Amino acid sequence: MGKYTFSHCIFWLCFVSFSVFAEEPRLYSGEIQVPTLGPLKMTLGISETDEGTVLLLTVPAQNAENIPLSTSYTKEGAISAELPQASLAFVVFENDERTKLTGEMHQGLVFEIDFSRVNEIAKLVRPQNPIVPYPYSEREVTAQHPEGHLLQGTLTIPSGRGPFPCAVLVSGSGQQDRDESLMGHKPFLVIADYLTRRGIAVLRYDDRGIGGSVMEDINDLKEDTSEDFATDAHLMVQAARMHTEIDSKRVGVIGHSEGGLIGPMVALHDDKLAFVVMLAGPGVVGYELLGLQQGLLFETAGVKKELVDEIVNASLSVYEMLQGGANDKELLSQVEELVLLQLEAQEIQCTEDELAKFVADGLESMTLPWTRFFLFYDPLPTLEQVSCPVLAMNGTKDLQVDANQNLTAIETLITDYESDITIVRLEGLNHLFQAATTGAVSEYGQIETTFEPEALSIMTDWIVEVSDNGY
Repeated sequence: MGKYTFSHCIFWLCFVSFSVFAEEPRLYSGEIQVPTLGPLKMTLGISETDEGTVLLLTVPAQNAENIPLSTSYTKEGAISAELPQASLAFVVFENDERTKLTGEMHQGLVFEIDFSRVNEIAKLVRPQNPIVPYPYSEREVTAQHPEGHLLQGTLTIPSGRGPFPCAVLVSGSGQQDRDESLMGHKPFLVIADYLTRRGIAVLRYDDRGIGGSVMEDINDLKEDTSEDFATDAHLMVQAARMHTEIDSKRVGVIGHSEGGLIGPMVALHDDKLAFVVMLAGPGVVGYELLGLQQGLLFETAGVKKELVDEIVNASLSVYEMLQGGANDKELLSQVEELVLLQLEAQEIQCTEDELAKFVADGLESMTLPWTRFFLFYDPLPTLEQVSCPVLAMNGTKDLQVDANQNLTAIETLITDYESDITIVRLEGLNHLFQAATTGAVSEYGQIETTFEPEALSIMTDWIVEVSDNGY
């Protein structure tokens, strides 16, 4: 799951690229150290235009390139720039030789900027990203949800004679685009390409409120839970069935992380669903998963066990208070204790105002309907009732959805209820199904592979098998 802790800083941008300037910008590249996520590479460009100086921001891992920031000069001669939409600000100095850029970036926390002049922006190496032209066709798909919002995605259709089986991809927590873009990777693009080249159509879509999936009021997202997102997945399953190239009896769902929770929800209300693939899908109630998740993430980051235990216990106390119906006022002190412990673990120093904001943000996050639902939802009773074949896959170095904890729980359904579930443990793979050293979140963007080929092959062979068996 993406929401593993609420006091860490997530630097995130969702903007288009700009590239027309009066002259080539002076480029400075370096890294900032983001708690939990590790080093994040970025480039700042200084462009002199007819309308004045513009600071340009590029973060390759977030597909952000040449984003212009509102810029001015301070009395001290520093460049001051901000991007209000992301609560982001820079105060930086260019040295006399124009070889270094130093200063600070502010986004909740303060990050040191010490960048060096470069001639070009370094490109991320992502060898699995497909290159056009593709040996299959693509089609835009738009569906109107009964609640009023639009969902939009891409349907890839194999070459040759259909109708074909089809997989609908469902993303993990947080609002994701149709490629499930994360830290420079596009897992759903890679999965869709691999499956489609092997005769399986794929429909991947933007989550509600992202990209082409438009909501009239984006604030409505604050009231949504996994059950709401399951209705989106079901709608896209129905949309896939409407295409003549698709075999309506062989449409299934592949869900990653929270999407692995949602897949069985869809199957429960759709007896025509052909299959469900759970990629790192939860098998235990949310508060159990998150408790272990926090412990694993902090232990892997080198935090002392005593402090890790304190964090986990403080988290469990918050969850117990939520389950008992505590109000915001009653939760406040316990959330503050948890935030302080998390800040200590990440060696973050902050002002009283910054701490107050962390606590307020943490309290808001913990009391969202999504969080309340996830914390106390047990996926096994739903999974037990699923009649179509299920493939549950996990990597042994997944720190966010631990394979031992979750696959072991799912395995009980095979023994106790003879459920049609196939369990696959993949040695050495992390939450994104990459071959990893530690499994830490900070590794995700540093690994060139987007999705381990072995995992792609196992999933594809299984879908072909269950589809050919006439499910």
